[in-house]
Amino acid sequence: MDDLTNDAQRKLHKEEAEGRTEQAKGAFDELKGKVKKNVGDALGNESMQAKGAAEELAGKARKTAGDAHADAADTAEDALDKLT
Repeated sequence: MDDLTNDAQRKLHKEEAEGRTEQAKGAFDELKGKVKKNVGDALGNESMQAKGAAEELAGKARKTAGDAHADAADTAEDALDKLT
């Protein structure tokens, strides 16, 4: 039973790490979009503004998905700890 539990914990750690990676990538995409949007504002370039706003929104969504992924793995790991 310990091997099964250890395997599950390793997989959950990996899943949580993947979620945290997505959070970081999402935060970077969000920041990149915000910068692009602001540069577009400063230059009066509506196309750049729109692309930046879209990237910012996509980054927020990716970060939120990463949060959910990591939190779900963390919750599953807590439940597994209670069972053992």
